[in-house]
Amino acid sequence: MTGRIRTSKQSLALLAGLVLLIWSVVFVSTYRYPFFWDDYHCIRHYSAQELFSTFHGWDDPDKIETPALRPMVALLFDLQGSAFGENVITHRIFLTASMWTLLFATGLVLAELEFNTFQIVLVFALFVFSRVFASVNLWIILSSLILCYVLMVLTILLFVLWLKQGRVVLCGLMSLCEKLAVFTREEAYVLSAASLLIWALFPDYRRFWRRPLIAALCLLAITAIHVFLRRIFVPDAPSPKFNADALLTFWLCIKSSWLPGGYNTIGFADGLFADLWIAFLVLLFILFVRIARLIKLLQTAGACGLGFLFCTPAIAVAHSYGLTLPTLAFMTAISIAIMEVWRQTQLKAKSGRIQQYALVSFLALGLIIGITGGLRRSMYVAEFLHQNCAPRMLFDAKFVFNLYERPPTVPERRKAAARSRFAAAGIVTIQDIQRLYRNCVEYDPEYVQNRQTQTAPFLPKYEYGSYASY
Repeated sequence: MTGRIRTSKQSLALLAGLVLLIWSVVFVSTYRYPFFWDDYHCIRHYSAQELFSTFHGWDDPDKIETPALRPMVALLFDLQGSAFGENVITHRIFLTASMWTLLFATGLVLAELEFNTFQIVLVFALFVFSRVFASVNLWIILSSLILCYVLMVLTILLFVLWLKQGRVVLCGLMSLCEKLAVFTREEAYVLSAASLLIWALFPDYRRFWRRPLIAALCLLAITAIHVFLRRIFVPDAPSPKFNADALLTFWLCIKSSWLPGGYNTIGFADGLFADLWIAFLVLLFILFVRIARLIKLLQTAGACGLGFLFCTPAIAVAHSYGLTLPTLAFMTAISIAIMEVWRQTQLKAKSGRIQQYALVSFLALGLIIGITGGLRRSMYVAEFLHQNCAPRMLFDAKFVFNLYERPPTVPERRKAAARSRFAAAGIVTIQDIQRLYRNCVEYDPEYVQNRQTQTAPFLPKYEYGSYASY
């Protein structure tokens, strides 16, 4: 897309590692955060019978989670539970390493699309220092979501290589990655449509229509097989709802994916960051449309189309953490626009130093606003997941005090550690849990004040688990 020198794999690996290292230094305290909510019964050792049952039924033997045919999820959770046990630090290192794999795979795709190093760094930075990244990387159970995203991005990468080289082995590997992805999470259903959209971004390869058609049909067939098996083995699994609420949720996903600091804001500072970022995007869009070449306009529209497509899973089940791929797609569109505006300004104003300095200042300021706003909101995500956050404690209490209809399978050592944390906060009985809930609902002033020290139960600024927290 911009530049003929492709960023090397070693450089991509280092760039992804450097960005994640900076994030980890900023959020180093979160690496000691205890297990949260569904982590209690999902991240553990599974028996052979439990693992086998996930190939023809729910991936959750306790039948507490959303019903689905996701055997890869149970295999992953068993691997984590068996390898890392109760050591939350190693669990979180594994999660960050998985994110590194996602970034590296994304970088490989962007390199194949001829993005230069600066553009790839822009995509990495805007994504990693956003609320979306923190929402996914701070909850251990979302390793399954990251795995699905990695497999989806690898499918896209292999599709691009198949499109360029036409080697049958690449088509086979692409189909394998998509098969593993759909048996991990249903977000991978969109890959057949995404492949055709990506093909449209390659004007030099449009004459090779057989290759993308074969790939799309292979991906569609795998998706159809999973849908068929899912209907047979897990008939209670949720289906898309094409109603007004689903469309509103879909539209909320699209809007939220553009905002590193989240769609809904509380307070003047957060609102100001959001407004300034929107103003930056509007001005960037005006400049881009006025001076960009047609090919760049089409490529940006294609990236945005991918973002819209990756938002469609929200029509079935909406999650506040399900914006990873849409955000990556829209941040890619922003990087295309920034580079094209810069290049065309250089070409059309070679002697206008003041104009170039003004443009650099404008772009730098906009990126600083986006990254700062995203980091600020990420800290609020970390705040909600702190062990003394009262709403978070209510989620944990369902597993710690067996408040589900059937007793969940929680390792005793994990439950005992959680009970000790609850006891340190003065919560020992069900009545204490009810008091905690009442204080949260009534917005107890003491809980509001405790937010400053976080040494006792406190109320966070934002709700992590709420879909409205976008």
